[in-house]
Amino acid sequence: MTLATQLRKFATALHDAAEAKRQFGATAQGISAYANNVLHNRADALAEAFPVVLQLVGEEFFGAMARAAARVQPSRSGDLNRYGETFPAFIADFPPAQSLPYLADAARLDWLCHQAYYADDAEPFDAGRLATLTPEQQSSLAFVLHPAVAVIRSPWPVASLWCAHQPTEGGDFPSPDQGGETALVWRDLRRHVQVRRILPAEAVFLESCLAGLPFIEALARALDADEEFDLDLSLQRWIADQVVTDYSTGEIS
Repeated sequence: MTLATQLRKFATALHDAAEAKRQFGATAQGISAYANNVLHNRADALAEAFPVVLQLVGEEFFGAMARAAARVQPSRSGDLNRYGETFPAFIADFPPAQSLPYLADAARLDWLCHQAYYADDAEPFDAGRLATLTPEQQSSLAFVLHPAVAVIRSPWPVASLWCAHQPTEGGDFPSPDQGGETALVWRDLRRHVQVRRILPAEAVFLESCLAGLPFIEALARALDADEEFDLDLSLQRWIADQVVTDYSTGEIS
């Protein structure tokens, strides 16, 4: 038996006690104990990454759901802080969670916040550099967003749900049927992850920036969504919040 075959059998045994007993006989008990530790570590990692989902369903329900996910969704990295990307999709298909149709999107927002916390740093925006651009450079200008920035659209009030479960914000618990929201996720200068509900035109502009589109095209799309979109006010806020941190001109240096 090759080493690769042995490792595959061992990995399978970590998720199946019957398979462990069949493949490893007398040593299966020890493997099962190790498998339990693996599952609990993954479940604990999910609890850390999805705090709002945990609050929404309670520890008992979340623990059962997280362990069920851990059995079928192995970690692809040695860093458990990277574990959980597929958990929202698991929740969407998890039969006991079907009575909470907003839960999967709440999990998607939780995961974006988790990623934002661990995202790379970026220097604050230097507005003075814009004055040095030539007309040709200005025509190809594209704003660059902080690595922590993400936008999520949902038919559920996910931003309000998230804010209602923050110890520093709180507020009234939103009704799930009050309508959909689009949420902006970013990390401020204090390295605190923030979430704010944004308007459709703001979302279009930021999504265009995330896609690397030129400023002119991003603005045109935002104005198509809302002809009263106030770019100056939005940019001031995004630069102050460190949502926009740089720009490019399409040139190769």
